[in-house]
This record gives sequence, structure tokens and C-alpha cells, in this order.
Amino acid sequence: KSLADQSGDPVFLPVIDRNEAVCVARQVGPFPIRTLTLNVGDRRPLGLGAGSLALLAALPAEQRMQVVQQTAQRLPAYSGYDTTRIQRLIEETVERGYSFNAGTIVAGMNAIGMAVPDADGLPAAALSIAAIADRMTPDRRDEIAALLRRETDKITQLLNPLKAPRATA
Repeated sequence: KSLADQSGDPVFLPVIDRNEAVCVARQVGPFPIRTLTLNVGDRRPLGLGAGSLALLAALPAEQRMQVVQQTAQRLPAYSGYDTTRIQRLIEETVERGYSFNAGTIVAGMNAIGMAVPDADGLPAAALSIAAIADRMTPDRRDEIAALLRRETDKITQLLNPLKAPRATA
């Protein structure tokens, strides 16, 4: 069963291109209300949106700071974002183990993202699941995070067959 089928909601796959996240794949789940906030090919500065934030937070600390500084002038175009907020979101993501977008890009839409590390521990891609805010209760966020963890571990194992999967919380 696909991740979109398991969650019922849209799944996005962004990758890093310079200081941006680019959506390279999207799969829609069966839930009738779909939060299709990204199309394949859409770009956002790293840190904006769940998948993009997961990618940024998975970079080494020094590189994260460089990206935040280099994209600072683009942040005012996105309501409520500045370098201080991005820094706080990075810290929360690292602490939690996944990113959470609580309707900051599109009101009423929440999303959770998790990076997929490559053999060197750098983010190869991210997976994110988006849903209407009513579907992202704290308990369901835990369920979605567990689904993302299982899927990212599977992908990591496929990309890096000699590396053991991360321990699950």
C-alpha cells in the first residue's frame, strides 16, 4: 500500500536544488478533501513548507545558517516568515524529528515532513503529508510521523543497503 493510501492524504516528494526545495513527485490519497498545495515542479525557498523545512533542518548546522541568510530577502513574500522564525522552526524540527507546518503557507492546511538521508547522512529528499487542519490532531500527527518514519527508513535502506535503519521512537 502506498503512503498516500495509508494516510489517506496527499504525499509530496521534494528535493534540494541550490537554496530551494523542488517538488518532484506528488501522490493523492483517497480522502475526499485534498490539500494539493504543490504541483510537480513547484519551488519554494528551503524552510517554507513541511518538506522544505525537513530538508533544511537535515543539513549540517553551518550550511543551514548559510541557506537562511541567502534566502532572507525572499522571506517577506511569504506571510509571517523571517529568519528568526525559520531558525525556530529548524530547532523544533530537529528536536521533534519531523517538521510541522501549521497552516503557515495555506490557511487551514497542516503538513508533516521528514528528510530521507543519503549514505553520508545528508538529505537526499523529503516526504511530506498534507491534510486539512481538522485531520491533523496531535494523535494523528503522531500516526503520520510514524508512517513517514517507516517509509523514510525503507527508502534509506534502498538507497544505502549497508546502513542500518534509524531507530524508531
